[in-house]
Amino acid sequence: MMQNDVVVIGGGISGLSLAYYCVQAGMKTTLLEKNDTIGGSFASPQYNAHGKNFWMELGAHTCYSSYQNLLDIVEGCGLKDSIIPRAKVPFTLFVNGKIKSIVSQLHILELLVSVPNLFKLKKTGLSVSSYYSKIVGERNYREVISHFFNAVPSQKTDDFPADMMFKSREKRKDMLKNYTFTNGLQSVARAISAKSGLNVFTSQDVNSVVYKDGLYEIRSAGGGEYSAKTLVFATPSSVTSKLLKGIQPDIANHLGQLKAADVDSVGVIVRKENVKLKPVAALIAPNDVFFSVVSRDTVPDDNYRGFVFHFKPGLDEKTKRSRITEVLGIGFSKIEHTESKQNTVPTLRLGHHEWLEKTDALLKGNKSLLLTGNYFGGMAIEDCVSRSKSEFARLKG
Repeated sequence: MMQNDVVVIGGGISGLSLAYYCVQAGMKTTLLEKNDTIGGSFASPQYNAHGKNFWMELGAHTCYSSYQNLLDIVEGCGLKDSIIPRAKVPFTLFVNGKIKSIVSQLHILELLVSVPNLFKLKKTGLSVSSYYSKIVGERNYREVISHFFNAVPSQKTDDFPADMMFKSREKRKDMLKNYTFTNGLQSVARAISAKSGLNVFTSQDVNSVVYKDGLYEIRSAGGGEYSAKTLVFATPSSVTSKLLKGIQPDIANHLGQLKAADVDSVGVIVRKENVKLKPVAALIAPNDVFFSVVSRDTVPDDNYRGFVFHFKPGLDEKTKRSRITEVLGIGFSKIEHTESKQNTVPTLRLGHHEWLEKTDALLKGNKSLLLTGNYFGGMAIEDCVSRSKSEFARLKG
């Protein structure tokens, strides 16, 4: 059985960032990931054509100057020089087969009447729908704005806490306002996993955790065996709940209260000359079989374009393929390469802050068990890293 100071279960940015902090502190750390690649929602598959790599994002796609904890890690991994700007192409609506600008679909009079509420209405205690419908007007929210919010976690967000959707953070003035990396966001995950002192094992689907004589013993379906003084869960709440039932039933039951949604993403790569669609950052689709189509047009390529469709769950492959070709206006034979991925994102509700307070109360005094992920302070990349940083501080405090 491989002995460690820390074992991290889950190789998304939450698990990777916490592993980074542990390695920096000189702890012998092992990270276990059930998939064959690390990164989680940092998924930038590479397609090699004509000796050049073309990548697209199957999950997260943008970083911001306000992501200061992430930037500290990026600099620590020597990746600052690989930061590149995103081209200024629009986020648009896709209605009845046509691209529409946001402004063209808004009811301007309603917006002018409602927008003064921005300066007097507080988000605290309000849902996304109750807050933003007062800021932009109920009709504007229902017909336009709500669909942009739904596109973020690829699920309906009406009942999400308003103060957890978009946060105001201090920005670093020496950084681009929004950016990506030369080889996509997954290059950050790869750089962290390559840190000296961090052992990373992929294809390790953990199916058993026991606590014995002051050590956690972790076993995977593939036969891997690991032990550690400190155990970190950076997996969806349902997975963490299942694995903790035998050793921390109170925490397991508490985590089991949370709901989540699966995001079914399909990316396609086509030659530039085969698509007539104007350059866009994304297409947001009201009442369609997909929530959004995120484009690689934000990092233009001489030969290819990439489009990632974030579909609603439960669709068969024929339906997805048919809708992809209809939206792009091409036959399937024109698609040069496809990639698929499924991510799990939390379904947040009012009362989540109270849920989080109870979570931290249950963890209090137990420095050997750390919990991180996208279901604590919010779903943004920086929320995940910030949770990992605070959990590491609890370990060391």
